[in-house]
Amino acid sequence: MDMKQLATFQIASKTLNFTKSAEILNYAQSSVTSQIKSLESELGVNLFERLGNKLVLTTYGNKFQVYADTITAQYQSAIEEINYDKNMTSTLVVGATESQCAYKLPDVLKELKVLFPNVGVIVKPVHKFQEIQSELQSGDMDFAFMFGEGVDEGHNLKVSKLSKGSLVLVASPVNKTTQLEKPKLQDLIEETLILTEKGCSYRNLLEGMLLDHKIKFNSTFEITNIETLKNCVKSDLGIALLPYEAVKEEVKKNELKIIDWSQGKDHEIYHFISWHKDKKLTSLLNTFISVSENVF
Repeated sequence: MDMKQLATFQIASKTLNFTKSAEILNYAQSSVTSQIKSLESELGVNLFERLGNKLVLTTYGNKFQVYADTITAQYQSAIEEINYDKNMTSTLVVGATESQCAYKLPDVLKELKVLFPNVGVIVKPVHKFQEIQSELQSGDMDFAFMFGEGVDEGHNLKVSKLSKGSLVLVASPVNKTTQLEKPKLQDLIEETLILTEKGCSYRNLLEGMLLDHKIKFNSTFEITNIETLKNCVKSDLGIALLPYEAVKEEVKKNELKIIDWSQGKDHEIYHFISWHKDKKLTSLLNTFISVSENVF
């Protein structure tokens, strides 16, 4: 059964004349007859019967007419809503960590542009949960992507887990730490530790581990831009803990090397998407969530 057959049935059920129906639909009469026969075959009942020279609906035809009208109306509403969404020119404001902005969001936005070509998007790099919470609460941000061990759904936020991520400790291939076999953090304290900005989820994780093990590095740098940070590590200025997505190309090219370190615990870390729990999820917003789930 397809919409073309339903449309033909609706016209025929009103005109009760296949010739007139064909004229209205600009079809050959044989096409109208074929579509009705195909529909009747699929339903397993006769929708029309001929009484002398008169064509009438059967009992089944009268029942099916109600369903056909409902299905067609819903289909038309769906088409109108989708076309409205496609043509809408609203703007989404999305927050994400710098690594997510660089390595995940381009694919999300690429898919979204195909589905909603006229929708604008503003992407804001954010790292601190307090900032994210504030902007979602005020409505200044529609969605926020986060990266961490877990995110509390409190503070009027809805949170959906997207995928598991991984953090790696990296150094220049010439750094002596890369020659150590399964070093502990205690073995690395002579190195300069290059940190992302304060409040960043993976910096918080690393600092928590250092605090738990009462470890303090002799020297630390703080660099807020990941590309600058990676270049410093490649220049052997220190070591850094970063999302694997952010360094995988450099690792493949042997510009950075992963330090095989262990603290006896598997630290699980995830990508999340969050939004205000009272936000009305339109077709556009639901699509954005779905696309994000697929990409991540």
